[in-house]
Amino acid sequence: MKVVVRTVQHESALEAVPKTSTREIFNLICKSLGIQETWYFGLMYYGPDNEEIWVDQSKKPLRDLRSNSTNLQFRVKYYPEDVVEELIETVTIEFFFLQVKSDILKDVIYCPPDTCVVLASYALQVKYGDYNDNEHNEDILKKQKLLPDRVTKQHDMNMSEWHTSIINMWKKHKGLDKEEAMLEYLKLVQNLEMYGVTYFHIKNRKGTEALLGITALGINIYKENDKLNPTVSFPWSEIKNLKFKDKKFIIKPSDKTAKDFIIYTQSGRMSKYVLTLGIGNHTLYIKRRKPDTPDIVKMKEKANEIRKNKNLQKQKYYSEKTLREEAERREIEYKKQIQTMQEEMERSQKHLLEAQRTIQKLQQQLDELQRSKEELEEQRNELREMMDRLEQSKNMEAAERQKLEEEIRAKHEEVQRIQEEVERKDAEARRLQEEVEEAKRKEEELRQQQLEEAIRREEEERLRQQQEQELESVPEGADTSLPELQQVNEQLKEQLRLLQSKLEVTRHEEQETNLDKIHRSNVAEGRDKYKTLADIRRGNTIRRVEMFENM
Repeated sequence: MKVVVRTVQHESALEAVPKTSTREIFNLICKSLGIQETWYFGLMYYGPDNEEIWVDQSKKPLRDLRSNSTNLQFRVKYYPEDVVEELIETVTIEFFFLQVKSDILKDVIYCPPDTCVVLASYALQVKYGDYNDNEHNEDILKKQKLLPDRVTKQHDMNMSEWHTSIINMWKKHKGLDKEEAMLEYLKLVQNLEMYGVTYFHIKNRKGTEALLGITALGINIYKENDKLNPTVSFPWSEIKNLKFKDKKFIIKPSDKTAKDFIIYTQSGRMSKYVLTLGIGNHTLYIKRRKPDTPDIVKMKEKANEIRKNKNLQKQKYYSEKTLREEAERREIEYKKQIQTMQEEMERSQKHLLEAQRTIQKLQQQLDELQRSKEELEEQRNELREMMDRLEQSKNMEAAERQKLEEEIRAKHEEVQRIQEEVERKDAEARRLQEEVEEAKRKEEELRQQQLEEAIRREEEERLRQQQEQELESVPEGADTSLPELQQVNEQLKEQLRLLQSKLEVTRHEEQETNLDKIHRSNVAEGRDKYKTLADIRRGNTIRRVEMFENM
């Protein structure tokens, strides 16, 4: 018979004989996927009413299952309390990441809009690595589903605005490798109230309908219309025994003074699923609190060794990348400096040539001025001689005297002309001298500016190097541990704050679901998943059983 097993990544078609056990099928799938942390996973199929039916990990043959059970799903069945501490191998982390991401995009797990954007940015880091302006643009975001449909419908924002917010956060993940980005994703998802909860419709003794939630931390009771805030909770440490008889399901507390906690399921088959999930989660709860078995120790050592080697390679890669980027940055900077210096040199040479031409022109003017002065002196001497001759020749004939006077008058006019020419050239020489002085002043100012610019660049480079050293150093003894509720990375907080402000303005209240309203109320009251659990677990088991029965 043909058995199709689907995972979040692909599907496998197996040919198996009817007597093949479900355990053999499960082990075969785990082996093909390379999964050793098999205790988190299970095989399931969908029943007639689209209900999830988990297949027992037993020697039960395939022929005993229903006909539609040959279309099986390989999925996460049990969730850890802390993904970072408990998930060991990369393949397991990736499987959790892919399934949880799928559940969030399908709205199986409620996630608020701002957190959806942060998760989408981590998902892109997982898929593509560090953001690169040359390789990554909005086109690659358009080709894939990044946000639940509910989120985009609830806000007056186009996809380009959503993508911009996602990319701005993606840029902040620089340096995270695939596994680190998946863990950051899962850490935030772990904060979500519906993460790792399997819900069942139940009733109490009075017939009041409610929801039973089976989790890694214990058993929760929810009101029908609120899957986020449990009203009653019992940690696994308070539960001694689980059993059922048809629809009646009995939870026996560890406190001998407390009476049995009785719920009523919709069918005997559902009671069996509750029992299976309850026992499985309780077993893992106890297992986490015991020393690791030799197999687990060996698995962790191997995984840690792989991560250690990977981190060394990553450090080497980023060290080489940083050095390469620094060399490229310096090369670009030096090229810019050389270009600036060449431009400054060209400007200086241009000013120098202009100054040289001005000086040459001034020299020519000075030479001409000197010649004009000499000529003026000669003309003056000739004029004096002619005046002397005129003075000495009183007895000259009138015609000769008149001729001499005309020569003297012409000579006087010539001297006057030359005098004016000398004055003009002298003024031109002074103007050129002022231009030379101005050119020298500008050249000196330019040299001073270049000197100040060089000093400024050196100071900026010195400050930049100091800032880099300060950024790279971490104060000794600084507390880097995370709080119980995983917080958004510090580098994302500013982008997240801006996004939250924008979402508040663009929100369509009429599009909000009941869970959206409950979440907004929780935020306003300062409540979160773990604060709620802490509050409702106060008091003894007796009181909480009574609270449930009085619902």
